[in-house]
Amino acid sequence: MPNRPSASRRAVPEEMVWPVGRVAEMLGVPTVTIRSWERRYGIGPSQRSTGQHRRYSADDVARLRRMIALIAKGAAPVDAARLTAGPGVGVTEPDALLASAESYRVATMAELLDNLLQKRGAGPAWNEVVAPAFHELERRFTAVGDCIDLTFLLARTVEDAIERYIAGRGLQHSGRPCLLAICPDERHTLPMTVLRGCLLERGLPVIALEAGLNDDAVVAAAERTDPTMVVLWTTLRRSGQTALSRRLQRQGHQVLKAGHGWPGPERELNDLDGAVTRIVAASRQLQRA
Repeated sequence: MPNRPSASRRAVPEEMVWPVGRVAEMLGVPTVTIRSWERRYGIGPSQRSTGQHRRYSADDVARLRRMIALIAKGAAPVDAARLTAGPGVGVTEPDALLASAESYRVATMAELLDNLLQKRGAGPAWNEVVAPAFHELERRFTAVGDCIDLTFLLARTVEDAIERYIAGRGLQHSGRPCLLAICPDERHTLPMTVLRGCLLERGLPVIALEAGLNDDAVVAAAERTDPTMVVLWTTLRRSGQTALSRRLQRQGHQVLKAGHGWPGPERELNDLDGAVTRIVAASRQLQRA
């Protein structure tokens, strides 16, 4: 009876592992570079041949390929190495956006976002790329707490890109607007900027108030603009936010509450797509009345 191959040889077929020189040829990267990445960032071969020579598996090569692609998109090698630590063989758009943020390459971030918005629009850009990038930052913050600066950088860059997108496409409309108001003491404005872009894409007139206005200023703005509805956004729970909502309602304004600062039963808007659908339908119904 012929000898059976050892478990290690069965688990790692010879044709599926390569020495560093062959990997360098496959990727078009000098061998010295690959070896330096192994020393500095721990991106090395995970397999051994029957002679105990270290070999790169298909997964190892895929990670190197992903790292090279991120560096080509503007990431520093240390950041690209960290972003490729998880599973997956492709460079996703959230990966590329985060890689640029990690290296503080604001111009590259802006270019990525501008192209994304032009090709897909505000809603898909948020749902498919920007929100997943923020979720990854949240995961990292929970794990190691080192990315508050990146969160603020990404938020500011996305807001700027959406403003350029709105201006460049001339997304301004006349008529009774939907008023987007940020509750006093709330500083997170990005979700309202994204919502504004989505509503303008749908042909809806929108006015977004600046952050930091007090209750009186929000009420005065509602009186001046005669909106179809007022969206009150907050991520913070504060004692006066319910009173502000009631003041607006007493003046005859329809109020929709958004953001996790509102208790679940009170919150009418829970996600971007649902908010856009509800606001557009309600606004058009009021305009026809």
